[in-house]
Amino acid sequence: MKDLIEQRNDESGIFGGAQRTLADVLCAVQERLEGSARRDARSAFGALEKKGDVDLGAVLARPAEMREMLGELSPSRLGVSPARFANIKSLIVRSVAQFGMRRSWATKDAPLNPAWEALLATAPKRQYRWGLSRFACYCTAMGIQPEEISSETLTGFQAALEAEAISTDPRNIRKRVIALWNMCARQVDDWPDIRLSSPFKTEPFVLALEDFPEGFRADLAAWETRMATADPLDPFAPVRPYRPATILAYRNTIRRLVSALVRGEVIELEEATGLAVLFDGDNVRQALRPFLDPETGESSDYVHKMATQLRVIGRDYVRLPDERLEAIDEIIARLRPKGGSVMGVRNRERLKQFDDDAVVQRLLGFPNEELTRALSKTNSLRRAKGVERALAIALLIFAGIRVKNLREIRLDVNLRYAGGRVFLRFSEEETKSRADFELELPANVVALLERFVAEHREQLPGAENSPYLFPGETGGPRSYSAMRDAVSKPLSKHAGIELSPHLYRHIIAKIVVERRPELALDVSRRLGHKSINMTYQHYLGTETASASRRINKLLAETRAKPPLKSRKGC
Repeated sequence: MKDLIEQRNDESGIFGGAQRTLADVLCAVQERLEGSARRDARSAFGALEKKGDVDLGAVLARPAEMREMLGELSPSRLGVSPARFANIKSLIVRSVAQFGMRRSWATKDAPLNPAWEALLATAPKRQYRWGLSRFACYCTAMGIQPEEISSETLTGFQAALEAEAISTDPRNIRKRVIALWNMCARQVDDWPDIRLSSPFKTEPFVLALEDFPEGFRADLAAWETRMATADPLDPFAPVRPYRPATILAYRNTIRRLVSALVRGEVIELEEATGLAVLFDGDNVRQALRPFLDPETGESSDYVHKMATQLRVIGRDYVRLPDERLEAIDEIIARLRPKGGSVMGVRNRERLKQFDDDAVVQRLLGFPNEELTRALSKTNSLRRAKGVERALAIALLIFAGIRVKNLREIRLDVNLRYAGGRVFLRFSEEETKSRADFELELPANVVALLERFVAEHREQLPGAENSPYLFPGETGGPRSYSAMRDAVSKPLSKHAGIELSPHLYRHIIAKIVVERRPELALDVSRRLGHKSINMTYQHYLGTETASASRRINKLLAETRAKPPLKSRKGC
């Protein structure tokens, strides 16, 4: 489908030839633009070629190639500020659109046929109609009626998006269409009885729970029931019941390990009749081996944790003899990461960007910048989403909570107001450390919170009658993936800062302890750790360079002082 669309466009003279490159576009810029427009565009192409090391003659002026090329660039690679980087991309896209992409849009230009127009009119919300409009245009152009669509239709739709646009994200647009279509199918009586799903499915490594034999599922259910029931008098029962999240983590570990045995042809799936299969013969080692580093064979916190969970199951449920438990203990000891549980290499590398004080300032000031961008939007939904992003990022920076807690903040449970002050609190059942947690929000975050709730939250889908600060489209909490994107992608796009949601907690520790080492205990309490040792093991480790700077500063100051005068008579 994608090839057909691009062939049709090329035959129509859209590119002025089937193989127009960025070098051709630059030539057109130099010949046909004048003044500051030509100067700015030439400067953008120059940065692309010289600083980005892009061969303009090798990149076709087509959306797919442009999207791939632009996706590999970043402010740091070009050595420019995030604002300059955004300007460069805008100038390049504008030039290609003007001189290399005069095309018709199958997902925008086709007028809707009566069936699609009537169907979209029944969508319960305006934003649903907007979100489905490009899909409806595509289906109209292809002669596909609403009742004829399927998941395979989405393959052609994504190909059309990829062939037509540079700056959009075809994959996310397709996912959005799936979600909106299925919501309308649930909410609108006359909507076609069709449920969409991704056509790009691959067989996952981890087997679904329903794929396992009935006996295995029954044994797993029996183990979960036992772990959810406390009995202080039973040495093989938990002293207090496992939380649902903990049981889910164990269940996922069990699925991964047994799947590894099946995928590695160590056992047949039918042989997995119960949890004891994990401990037959050399199965413990065989199940863990696929999760070691494929190049170095080294362990990680993840593999060590799985081995530890295996031992708990073997001791408390399968009732392995002591000699078997000792053998597993040896495996656990060998899998323990060197230096104990410490920050991962990837996070440590990402934290290096915060050695630059300018990056720290961009991060701390980002919520206000995002708020300013949001308030400039004329569309009320986009404005609300922007303010929501600003608040979510501010809470991660200034409260240091986990994304799980962020997305589950309830207006009626987790926010406490007292004398003009606002406190964020979580019970021991809500925290990973099983300890009550409460902190006072700073004034700037309180102001942003109150503004969001009073003026913008009601514009979000699902906000009506939802108790959650960040509501999902069905009224529950915002999904983890949506919240993750909301607090990560804006930083990358507008500030050139690459981070994951959990990295915010590392950043807090780094910023504070490197500047005020004596506040390490306060950082530990702020992050909800039971001991400062946990803080040092998991969140610090980047402070060595700052310690060196402080020592060097002291030595330099000492050197600059006049020598001490010797006392007479001593």
